[in-house]
Amino acid sequence: MPRFDVDFSAARETLANRNFRIFTAGNAVSLLGTWVQRMAVGWLTWDLTKSGTWLGAVAMAEFLPIFVLAPIMGVITDRFDRRKMAVIGQCFALVQAALLAALTFSGHITATIIFVLQLTAGVIQPLIQTARLVLVPMMLPKNRVGNAVAITSLMFNTARILGPAIGGVIITTVGVGFSFAMNSVSFIGVIVAMLALDLPAHVPMHRGVSAFSGIYNDMTAGWRYTFRHPVLGWLIPTVGLASTLTWPLGDLMAGIADQVYQQDAGGLAMMTSAQGAGAIFGGLILARRPTAEGLSRLVIGAMVMNGVLVAALSLTTMFWLALGVLFAIAFFGVMVGVGSQSLTQTVVSDQMRGRSLSVWYSITRAGPAVGALGIGTLANKYGFEPPLLAAGAITAVVAALTLFMRNLAGNEKSDDETGTPTGDG
Repeated sequence: MPRFDVDFSAARETLANRNFRIFTAGNAVSLLGTWVQRMAVGWLTWDLTKSGTWLGAVAMAEFLPIFVLAPIMGVITDRFDRRKMAVIGQCFALVQAALLAALTFSGHITATIIFVLQLTAGVIQPLIQTARLVLVPMMLPKNRVGNAVAITSLMFNTARILGPAIGGVIITTVGVGFSFAMNSVSFIGVIVAMLALDLPAHVPMHRGVSAFSGIYNDMTAGWRYTFRHPVLGWLIPTVGLASTLTWPLGDLMAGIADQVYQQDAGGLAMMTSAQGAGAIFGGLILARRPTAEGLSRLVIGAMVMNGVLVAALSLTTMFWLALGVLFAIAFFGVMVGVGSQSLTQTVVSDQMRGRSLSVWYSITRAGPAVGALGIGTLANKYGFEPPLLAAGAITAVVAALTLFMRNLAGNEKSDDETGTPTGDG
């Protein structure tokens, strides 16, 4: 049974690290802008099209390139300076947000342009996120990495509350273009923070004739290592299912708010903020855990609850009740997402860290893109409720069967800290 009876001393000790403190502060500024823009993109797309398919397509445009590029970036982060990669990616993202703002202000924005610019964001994100994921272990000792992941998630989900609330005010007062402008400026904070980090010199894993030689072989070795790992081999595919079926909820929220609950931008901000509040509470629980012991069972148990609650949301017609259900969905959803990332960081070998994390990242980011397009398209014909009911039910059943089979196999002792990888490494 997971332990929740510990204090926050682990979080305090992690934040005492200068590098991690600076990284967290810069990240917080950037994440706030990211959530303002994410809400604005969904709202603007729905306002222009009133189409669930377009909402799903825009979500897929941002996240589907990640599935192709993240594994390649995983290899590259094991070879090149990770901080420089992250800074370059942030500069590109700043330009993308500025273009969204300029086109919106000028009145030339269309759903097709949003799609193309989000596709550009999808190309940029693997460069930023894969480098960010592997920067954390460079700042902290291994026993603090899981706790650092939970703290980073807490910052992410704090922005998930504040961002939509700010975005709702911006949209209803000065216009949606200012949301994109704010995000563009917010990237300056994280760029400054990255440059201020005092990190050890990067030692590339690859010492071949060319730094780019053998990328395909190294990439496939990373996938083999990950899926032959005694923990990651079953954990990542299972979490991938949840990411495809239940995580697209946020990308479809503008349509759900309008079509199901007859809410405007203010109502959408409340729904997104309810999710953020639930995710913060889930992040606090994870931040209190001093070790990864029992984490795999916690992740799969939370996945069961996440599926049940998504199905329950499809049957909920009262707006205020829906806010409570969204809070609970996000609470268990962050257990699945952050818990699985913490577990991956804990059990993976240092030589394969970039590649295994890129596998986790590509699956958990591309999954919502595919799911959003599928559920959004079905919603055009049947409404949002039936596809959400089916998605939640399938997720809960598969997770419950996974938990049952692992118990049946006699996995009474957690392998979260002791799993030994097999295959290439």
